[in-house]
Amino acid sequence: MELRLPKNETVAIEGNPQGLVLYCKEGIIWLTQEGDDRDRFLGAGDMFCFTHGGKAVLEGHRDALVAIVPAVHGPAAAPTGAREPSPGFHAGIRLVYHGSGQ
Repeated sequence: MELRLPKNETVAIEGNPQGLVLYCKEGIIWLTQEGDDRDRFLGAGDMFCFTHGGKAVLEGHRDALVAIVPAVHGPAAAPTGAREPSPGFHAGIRLVYHGSGQ
């Protein structure tokens, strides 16, 4: 699943994102997740693997394009690979969009 995240717009990933990978394809995003005391900035080409459940919040630090894909292991792990996720791979999460407030 891909989503555009304009500068200052936020989206919450609710549910259990464990086992998913967030891949920043363009721009820069800020990421924070419940249960993790580190906030992160991801730029184009950076990935973040969700290793536990808990709500996560993304914010466009610059206009961004991100992909959320299931974690795969081995040579097919690259986000640009031909492997397509199963249709229900993101069934355990829900995206909640918020405007920039500006």
